Amino acid sequence: MPRPRKDKQDTAASVQSLDVGRIVRRLREEKGLSGAELCRRGKGIEPKTLVALEKGRIRNPSIATLEALARGFGITVSDLFRQGELGDEKHFYLGTQKGALRIDLAAKGVQLVSFTPLAEEFFCGKLLLESGRSFDQTLFVQRGAFFVMVLVGQIEGVVEGRKMLLREGSNLFFSGEMRFCFSNPFQRNATLSLVTAPSCLKPRCFSAASRISQGETS
Repeated sequence: MPRPRKDKQDTAASVQSLDVGRIVRRLREEKGLSGAELCRRGKGIEPKTLVALEKGRIRNPSIATLEALARGFGITVSDLFRQGELGDEKHFYLGTQKGALRIDLAAKGVQLVSFTPLAEEFFCGKLLLESGRSFDQTLFVQRGAFFVMVLVGQIEGVVEGRKMLLREGSNLFFSGEMRFCFSNPFQRNATLSLVTAPSCLKPRCFSAASRISQGETS
């Protein structure tokens, strides 16, 4: 039995991973096209098929249908997939200063706010440290690069035995494999910008964050 071509297999897998109907409806509305006009331009898709696709009754459209849709929009099939990525938070996320989600580690007096959906490749957000509290390397996965900047207040830091005072605007870059401790002995809570690559978060942090929606962030 002949094996299916690899590019056909890859395309089928890509189609199954995308909500094609949602993508098509968004593009059609953005371009101001009626369903009938899109079908006329596409020359290969019936209006009833388009309706079924947009309503989710067709989950895995054929390659011919995808080609007709792309033709109707005046783009390529690969462009159609890229439009899908723009709707997937793994690839595209337009956020606010509140961030995407919050991880509350009350026992440590620490709150982590991620500006983006959680990813293993990096962490970008801020850390809020209460007055009189501290944290060290045991809070994080010790790997990759760490960048810390004080946004509000000030903190005392020790990295591999080297002591320092970080005031507002001070920043520090160091290896996540180093031993470090940051404390806030001052009366004012401190806010730090925190960027790490790859992500510094431990699996338990990912689990906790998954239960906190953006509407609960502060």
